[in-house]
Amino acid sequence: MKQKLLIFFLIGIFIFLIDITFNEDSSNKITIYESELDSLINTWVTQVGREPTNDEIDGIIKQLIDEEILYREALKLGLDKNDIIIKRRMAQKISFLKQESSVRNPTEEEILSYYKENKEDYFVESTYTFSHIYFSKDDQAESRSIKALELIEEGQESNIFGDPFLLGKNFSSKTIRELQRSFGDQFSQSIQNLSVKKWSGPISSEYGEHLIFINSYSDSYLPDLSKIKELVVSDILARDQSQSTENYLKELRKEYEVEIFSDINAQSN
Repeated sequence: MKQKLLIFFLIGIFIFLIDITFNEDSSNKITIYESELDSLINTWVTQVGREPTNDEIDGIIKQLIDEEILYREALKLGLDKNDIIIKRRMAQKISFLKQESSVRNPTEEEILSYYKENKEDYFVESTYTFSHIYFSKDDQAESRSIKALELIEEGQESNIFGDPFLLGKNFSSKTIRELQRSFGDQFSQSIQNLSVKKWSGPISSEYGEHLIFINSYSDSYLPDLSKIKELVVSDILARDQSQSTENYLKELRKEYEVEIFSDINAQSN
């Protein structure tokens, strides 16, 4: 309580000093709200890990006032004009405000309906965890891989065969789309036909030939709504926020007239 009284006492002093300095112009009056100061102090505590001292509170208030003075002087000088960074920041801020105003709790019916309409977004693809032995692309790649597979099936150690591979030897929980990006269409199609827990192949990729040992495979599935309800709610809120901003802009666009001039023509005029 004593600290709060001290805070407002210090605020009063600073406001008094500012008022003396700018008493001929009421537009230069600076008003500081308790909530704003509390937010700054809470941010300070989060960053530093302790309550600020009286001198540090004094510094927080002084910085707040100095920033407000500099901000207003910058506006007077028109420094906010034609600055794309400032424009974007202001646009983002009002967009965030509109999004926050649209936050609500969707009903159970809405959640179920959204889940049913967007099942493909929650579908979990099948994955493959496997090791491979790589044979670089040349005339002997296929024959070398076939011979290696025969020797492995006869009891030879698998790690003595193959060539170095840039992407590594072991792959964990990779989807077909990921394998397609890494190895190409032929490889991603062929691996789906291999058995688990045994060396198979060779199968071809964009790089050469591969012997494959699939350690584990998980089938694709659609999670039950009860298991991903929070994610679905989050997606609904994100959709609502996006729509809120778009609807807000749609109405505002009706109030604006846009003209586009050539810089050359503008300069010549």
